[in-house]
Amino acid sequence: MEQANPDIKVENSQGFSLLETSIALVIMMVVTLGTASLYVYATQYNAGSADRAAALAIAQQKMERLRRSGSSDALLTAGTTTENVTYVNHQYMMTTTICATSTCGGSDTRKVITVQVAPQGSSPWANIAVTLVSERASTAVGPYASY
Repeated sequence: MEQANPDIKVENSQGFSLLETSIALVIMMVVTLGTASLYVYATQYNAGSADRAAALAIAQQKMERLRRSGSSDALLTAGTTTENVTYVNHQYMMTTTICATSTCGGSDTRKVITVQVAPQGSSPWANIAVTLVSERASTAVGPYASY
């Protein structure tokens, strides 16, 4: 039988102390709260990005309607219109500006079309308007026709 080394101290520890357990619980609580707040942030971010994607779809639909209309159509009358749009139970503010380029410093044969759509009541970063700009030329014959 071997004899124990007298220089080695044997402690009589039989588990965790109350202090160690409390510290472990506080660390776990901090990590859990951090994860929960990250989950809430990610949920709000995803909802805001869905609103911005819907705003872009609304703006593209309006722009396509304006592109498809005839050059003398009432839809292409110069001016600014604002309307509320409901899309999938969410509210959006759509502003359409049509500027005859003669009033913008150009000729009468072109119009500048700007469509802005902003989600209403979303997260603050998602309330920034989506803006589409396009130019539309009339069917008038230009000076190059005589060549």
